[in-house]
Amino acid sequence: MALNEIAHIVKKGERFFLASHKDPDGDAIGSLLALGGTLLLSGKEVVLFNEGPIPDHLSSLAGIERVVDAVDMKLEFDAGLVLDCGNLERVGTVSCHLSKIGPLINIDHHENNSRFGDINLVDAQSSSVGEIIYRLIKLASLPLDLTIAENLFVALQTDTGSFKYDNTTSEAFSIAGELVDWGVKPWKISRKVMDEWTLEKLHILESALKTIELHSAGKVGFITIPQDTLSKADTDNLNCERFVDYPRCISGVEIAVLIREIKKGYYRFSLRSNDWVNVAELASLFGGGGHPRAAAFSKEGSLDSVKQEFLSKAKGFLQGR
Repeated sequence: MALNEIAHIVKKGERFFLASHKDPDGDAIGSLLALGGTLLLSGKEVVLFNEGPIPDHLSSLAGIERVVDAVDMKLEFDAGLVLDCGNLERVGTVSCHLSKIGPLINIDHHENNSRFGDINLVDAQSSSVGEIIYRLIKLASLPLDLTIAENLFVALQTDTGSFKYDNTTSEAFSIAGELVDWGVKPWKISRKVMDEWTLEKLHILESALKTIELHSAGKVGFITIPQDTLSKADTDNLNCERFVDYPRCISGVEIAVLIREIKKGYYRFSLRSNDWVNVAELASLFGGGGHPRAAAFSKEGSLDSVKQEFLSKAKGFLQGR
């Protein structure tokens, strides 16, 4: 079993390279910090890597100062562990060097994972990678403290939408309960990571709400954030993911879409579904991926053309319901 093999490696090894995906979410960073934290407490040497900026809402997590966005890949490691990445390219520019680290361990819960590792632990039944990391910590008898517990809770809470999405299982609740027993305060974590907004972000939301439009007989809802809106608000485009929930909550909408203009002519689509559409399969048609109810992809072109192309593909997923 892959989990047993990975537990043996992390117990016996001394130097590890850990990475998560670009534009990270709470599961990616929470899992990265939790695994890195427990290995450091065990006396291991660990490099924590994430390419690009850390979103503001995750920048105050304990241990975040250890995360680097540049590393000498000539260093020797006993293993490399890639967390929450459906494919190796999501790690970023260092991905081409990771094959030189042996073994390369792929830990994920996305059903469309490309199985790029020498060892692949891909459990689509797990609510989050944080849930898998918790099992690994327990199996390998690695140390757990409040900081590690809080980062694991961040992973679970964010990827389950505060324990309300379809991926919320009894196991997720059980692990969350054990983390609370360690001293985690759910409201404190929620305020820090999910529910504390800046005034600038509210101004972006005010503008974005005016862009909501419905298509396909009201089954598809768009909300759009142009680049100039982000620029005027003097903030980045990484903390607006939950805006997709506004079209999602409209009666009759099955597919909700948040469109962010990352740069001129380049758009990031964040997809959510309510009942039956597998948006991971829909996103895969555009080179993206994710979960059945939450996925994403990026696309170049004019806004009108990329929306029309998306709607033409989405039509096939909506037919018959």
